Amino acid sequence: MIMRKTITWKKQTVVKCAAVLLFVLLTVWMSGLLSSITRIKVKELALTPLITDACGWKLYTVENGSRREISSEDAFSLEAGHVFYLSRTLTKEQENAGYTFLMLDITRPCAVFLDGDLLYTNCPGDDIRFDAVSFPQDYTVTDFAPGETVRCSLPGHYAGKRLTIATAHIEEATGMPGILLSSHAAGSALLITGIGSELMPAAGFATLTLLLSGIWLFALFQGIRDYPSLLLILAALTQMLSHLRQFSFLSPVSFALDSPFAVFIPIIEVMLPCIWLFLQMKDRKGRLLYGAVLGFSAAVSLISPIGNLFGGLPFYSPFLANNIMLFFPLAALLIFAVREAFQKRNRIFTSLLSGLGITVCLIAVLYVGSRCKEGFYADQIINVLNMRDYTVGLFLYWCAVILLAISTILTLYQIIRRISGMRTELALQTEYARQLDSRLLAQKDFYEAKVSHENALRSLRHDMAGHLNTLAILLEDGKTTEAKKYLDGLAAYHREQTPEIFCKNPYMNAVLQNYAAKCRKQQIELTCHIGIGDEELPATELCLILNNALENALEGSLTIPEGERSIKVQAAVRQDQFLLRVSNRFNGHLTMANGLPVSTKEEGGHGYGLSNIRQAAGRRGGQMEYRVWDGYFVLDVTLGVN
Repeated sequence: MIMRKTITWKKQTVVKCAAVLLFVLLTVWMSGLLSSITRIKVKELALTPLITDACGWKLYTVENGSRREISSEDAFSLEAGHVFYLSRTLTKEQENAGYTFLMLDITRPCAVFLDGDLLYTNCPGDDIRFDAVSFPQDYTVTDFAPGETVRCSLPGHYAGKRLTIATAHIEEATGMPGILLSSHAAGSALLITGIGSELMPAAGFATLTLLLSGIWLFALFQGIRDYPSLLLILAALTQMLSHLRQFSFLSPVSFALDSPFAVFIPIIEVMLPCIWLFLQMKDRKGRLLYGAVLGFSAAVSLISPIGNLFGGLPFYSPFLANNIMLFFPLAALLIFAVREAFQKRNRIFTSLLSGLGITVCLIAVLYVGSRCKEGFYADQIINVLNMRDYTVGLFLYWCAVILLAISTILTLYQIIRRISGMRTELALQTEYARQLDSRLLAQKDFYEAKVSHENALRSLRHDMAGHLNTLAILLEDGKTTEAKKYLDGLAAYHREQTPEIFCKNPYMNAVLQNYAAKCRKQQIELTCHIGIGDEELPATELCLILNNALENALEGSLTIPEGERSIKVQAAVRQDQFLLRVSNRFNGHLTMANGLPVSTKEEGGHGYGLSNIRQAAGRRGGQMEYRVWDGYFVLDVTLGVN
């Protein structure tokens, strides 16, 4: 039987592990499925020259009818209105890749030539000739829809032909013109992935916001006021609005979220999870120090956005504009998390460090796996970790997302655990009250039986004179046989009216009398060997233990046929210890939960019997053990009597 119990436990463990593995596989599959929407292999070819790299372009100007080659740096420094040219030969690889049109920045004057023939110009009224382009001096940026670009179709079989772009700087647009080779397929795919990369996270954060809000309200109705979790709800809502705002830039028709207050979003995204973790700290000194770091970092980080919101700063600092101060609360959080986890045994921060470690491992696995393939994710990871001026915000964003994800899991765990604890405590209190009711009922039955017995004795004494008179008459008449039968009848009647006495302890005797009647009704053989005298035993624990033990034994006996049912009760006091053994025959099947057998009644047993016995014995310095032996379930309980 012990082996069967071990096998059952192993089966439960296998089922749990399989469920966790299935969840992980489902998560990976869904992540891969959704990632296929946010990334594509079809790409546009970026040809925009940089100040340090001409990206394959030959740059020159035309002065007095002759070309003068210039570098990218020279082109950046040309004055407004000075025409310069970018020239390169289109390749067979570009043609085979399916690039069918040229995309140009519309904010500056331009003219496109292919082997000297004009393909496109946004100044059609002027004299546009190859190597003799002259743009109007009063050229200004025309109003256009945000995100709009020039699309110049390339002719078929353009490989080997010379592409030349003439352009000039203007006051409204400096730097080099944006140049891309693209196609309708690439453009559509990029539009879809751009929308998906913003809308799917927005939908995810919206779902998270609703989930957190729903659980918070449910907990509130249960009497749990977890106000710090409102910070995480606000953080998830901020993340959702941030992604929707990015989507509005991809969709020129929607600028509803393009608010000046959007400059505060990066600060809010990072600070809210940090504040939630700050509120979870137990170390008072650590809270004061980390609170000071949070307050100082937030105050300094808000200088730049507030200054820009209300008319600009008297000075400009890239250090402030790039939210570099937000690195301080993140770094301090790691330090104080270690302190909380190892010195204060704070489970929140132990879990936080574990979550961060798992995240780092997952990123490393993703990096290595990506390098083994096309390297897409590896490049993205390196780009984020480089933390250049244009990726600092991206790094802070991912830090905020990771902190929000871990904090959300922790707060959900806290709320669910507290609700579960409340329900378990309520169930235990209900069960304890039921046991007290059972003890009171047993006492009631005992005293009612005692009263009934005393009434029977009084009735017998009342009738004794009549019985004695009858016997005297029978004896005087010499009817000794009849007198003997009359006495036997009186003795049998007396035995029927006298309840069975199992022991001198009234509480234990009452419980045994109660279950003796139940056993007779269910055709169960009850055998009692009680070696209890006048010892003073703890009534509450004694009745609770004996009631639970006999209830479980009675239930187990009902699983086997009549005629085989048997319950044995043995009790004694040895060296200030009350010893109780209750054993019963059963069908050999145990249903385990939390390491203990539980009720298997069809109407739904409470399942707290053995747990209550263990707790009651523990309160009196005792213990409980159980085992299966020779077809019997044997329960041993010890209880201190001093």
